[in-house]
Amino acid sequence: MGERIRGFAWDAHPMGPPQQWPDALRMALSLCLNSSFPTAIYWGPDMHVLYNDAWSVIPADKHPWILGKPAHEGWADIWDIVGPQFRQVLSGEGLALYEQMLPMARGGKTRETWWNYSLTPIRGADSSVGGIFNQGNEITEVIVARRQREAELARWRELFAQAPVPVALLRGAKHVFEFANLAYQRLVGGRDVSGRPVAEALPEVVQQGFLELLDGVYRSGEPYVGAGAVVQLQQRENAAPEERVLDFIYQPMRNARGEVDGILVLATDVTERARAESALRLSNWQLGEERARLASLMEAEQRARLALRRLTETLEMQVKDRTQELTRTLLTQQAVADRMRATFATDLIFQGFLDVEGMLLDSNPASLAAIRCSLPQVAGKPFWDTPWFTATPGAPEEVRRAVEKARTGQKVMLPMTIQLPGGERRFQFSLRPVFNARREVIGLVPEAVELDGAAPERTVLADVRPASSRPPTAAGAPSRTRAGP
Repeated sequence: MGERIRGFAWDAHPMGPPQQWPDALRMALSLCLNSSFPTAIYWGPDMHVLYNDAWSVIPADKHPWILGKPAHEGWADIWDIVGPQFRQVLSGEGLALYEQMLPMARGGKTRETWWNYSLTPIRGADSSVGGIFNQGNEITEVIVARRQREAELARWRELFAQAPVPVALLRGAKHVFEFANLAYQRLVGGRDVSGRPVAEALPEVVQQGFLELLDGVYRSGEPYVGAGAVVQLQQRENAAPEERVLDFIYQPMRNARGEVDGILVLATDVTERARAESALRLSNWQLGEERARLASLMEAEQRARLALRRLTETLEMQVKDRTQELTRTLLTQQAVADRMRATFATDLIFQGFLDVEGMLLDSNPASLAAIRCSLPQVAGKPFWDTPWFTATPGAPEEVRRAVEKARTGQKVMLPMTIQLPGGERRFQFSLRPVFNARREVIGLVPEAVELDGAAPERTVLADVRPASSRPPTAAGAPSRTRAGP
């Protein structure tokens, strides 16, 4: 950029030749060009643009055209946002902005982008503000990843909320409760633990060593499995803690950078089982004592053996029945998951899933093949702004209206003729809302069937399962984060 600036025709430019530039501008430009951080200078009343190599990727296809241009012309697409900020800095007040959304024009389309940047006034020898020193970087990928993670966590919460066993999610080094299902709340006496650190929400467990276990899992990133652990838990306010016996897992959770940022807690209350085992051990001991004392009384000994055998048989039958029940449940769940996974992966129809805002979250391979796109190319876009509709005049607006209607809980059906890469096709299109157990709309299902009975790859949209019934994966959703019709 240094060579480009030196070769620029400044003599015919309002800023004049560089030899006449103020010392403040020369110093700022030297700092800018020698910095490896994205840096730009906006100089003069019209805020003409100067910048370094690292900053050249920010204007994208406007580089190098934007060099020397007035800021309001170079940033016409976002001037309604940054214009007031620039004017505030020219008045002498610096700004630092974080996660600022700027709808920039890129590739001929307006796209949401997010930024962290600072605007610092450049003062001359007389202390007047002559320009703006700008440094910043784009964080769009961070924001998108965070949104995807939040959506993933929402699906996990929906799944765990219905789990019959206690489940909780702790966040941060203080182990703050981010989520606890009803079974977990019942385990801790109905206490509201949400948003509170473990040490504050369950103070009785601190001295029992469980907080140290959580600290160890958080530091090491290794899970901890506890079996038959005895814990004292307060079941009622101002009451003495009661003994419970638990099998539990502390499973570390990692963020997108691979760092441990939370712990998933899964527990099973086995108090009754432990009591039964203890009773059995006591019974065995008492039986041995009775044999030693009453060896001569065979009839009493036989009655004791019969009682012991019946008790053992009862316990074994209970264990066997419970094991068979769990096995049936697991097989049923696996069968449902397999059916759902097969349905979503079908090549006979195109399938997709939208969030309540109409953003594309998921798509099957057949639908992606129809528009000759990969999943990342359409993921996160408004449904109506995807290649399924953008080549057809009027289709984006019609689909957008359908999305708005479906968000209110209504199902939309209409025939559509759209232009795909393979040619014009006519389809029966529908869009229906997906509800959770509380009858809240948690997503939208687009679906379409080709009306002329063509080959499967010429079908457009199809059914998508709600989060609570989709194939089980690490995120409680399809095996990878996907979006598409």
